[in-house]
Amino acid sequence: MAKILFFLERKLGAWFLLLLRKTLKFKVINQEPSDNIRCIYMFWHRNLLLMTLQRIYHGAAVMVSSSQDGELIAGPLSELGYLPVRGSSSFKGSSAMREMIKIAKKISLAITPDGPKGPCYTFHPGLFQIAYLAKIPIVAVAVNAEKEWLFKSWDRFRFPKPFSKITMIYSDPIPVQSKEDFSNAEKEIRDFLAKHERHSFIAQRDKEG
Repeated sequence: MAKILFFLERKLGAWFLLLLRKTLKFKVINQEPSDNIRCIYMFWHRNLLLMTLQRIYHGAAVMVSSSQDGELIAGPLSELGYLPVRGSSSFKGSSAMREMIKIAKKISLAITPDGPKGPCYTFHPGLFQIAYLAKIPIVAVAVNAEKEWLFKSWDRFRFPKPFSKITMIYSDPIPVQSKEDFSNAEKEIRDFLAKHERHSFIAQRDKEG
């Protein structure tokens, strides 16, 4: 019975996302790298659904929480051409990091540095460690939705209203060639998101006082 429910959850979840995707209009600025160029797509956890919808069937490895909630997400992601990797962007367990580095030799990655539990708009170290060890750049993605619902969650998770316009702005690739580059890369990403994503701008402004 459990296997049947899991199968239905995968199929129905993917079907729902595909149906929602058909109602949305996406505008992409600074076109994302082609599928044969490997990188780490970085975006805040609250934008996970919007990024998933925009890049359906592009094939990237996505870090998904190892919790039961993560199990509900992993199934539909697999149906939509993604490769879910169970773990956390804090990478307290080195096995998750090793898996992501191994995968990065073949396909791009997608990481939310403040996931899966926050705090919102913070960087866990895993993002920069993987970029450095896998020798692939980071591409930050700013996301703006014309109309959306906001969940009452720690990250104010975003759910686009049907028939709304979504604007995705991709940064130029940001290399992380040494451990000394970690802080500079974080600043470059924060500056990019503060400039191009409304919610990130507010968070950065509040941080700087």
